[in-house]
Amino acid sequence: MKLKLKPTNKQNLYIGTRKDGSNYSVRGDRKRYFFPDEWEKFYNAVKTEKGKMFFLTALHTGGRAIEILHLKPKDFDYDRKSITFNVVKQRKAKKNFYATGKNRTFFVSNNYLKKIKSYINSNKIPQKNYIFLNNDKLPKDYENFPNDKKKKHFFSAFVTYSKSLKYYLAKAGIKDFHNFSLHNLRKTYGNWMRIYNIRTEEICYRLGHDMETYMAHYGSPQIFTEKERHKIMSIMGDVQ
Repeated sequence: MKLKLKPTNKQNLYIGTRKDGSNYSVRGDRKRYFFPDEWEKFYNAVKTEKGKMFFLTALHTGGRAIEILHLKPKDFDYDRKSITFNVVKQRKAKKNFYATGKNRTFFVSNNYLKKIKSYINSNKIPQKNYIFLNNDKLPKDYENFPNDKKKKHFFSAFVTYSKSLKYYLAKAGIKDFHNFSLHNLRKTYGNWMRIYNIRTEEICYRLGHDMETYMAHYGSPQIFTEKERHKIMSIMGDVQ
């Protein structure tokens, strides 16, 4: 079924109408990502400690919202400098390793690990509790739910972070804030990692993607200046 969309007064934003008469918006190009100056303006605009840590986690891991929301303190190995996503998106149509793994473990930088460790310790978050969800409101057997059954319990948190992203982008003066969603933080990670000496296969693994999907959706041209490259490396730290 072909969507009938109409352009709006905002560049790259279209509007459609559902069967019930309500409207929905669609972005024409989903490849928008942060440039380092934009990231700093946005991050400095975020006022809540938890919000800062959620967005910082997205930038440093490239994780999907569902994966980040289900992180626990025990998912970090500070000795090995790694993170493990134990709740990952499953796609039955994908038959290759990158897309069908039940979890993903990979390196993250000391810059990030120091901040997440400090946040966990200062907020006294138990090792088996979720960092970004309200644990008191979750069913006792929630951890064993399949992803589709988990959704109704974590969706409000997803909406909150999604709205916060756009709100703080606007506050930071990012004119095309409507082109961003939480997924664009993932796009940012995918593009920023390309300035490091990391194999594309490894980036695909970290993102939980196959090569074809990565090239189709994360293959934006590298247009960072040398100054921007240095700033990205300063923000991200010792990525390996």
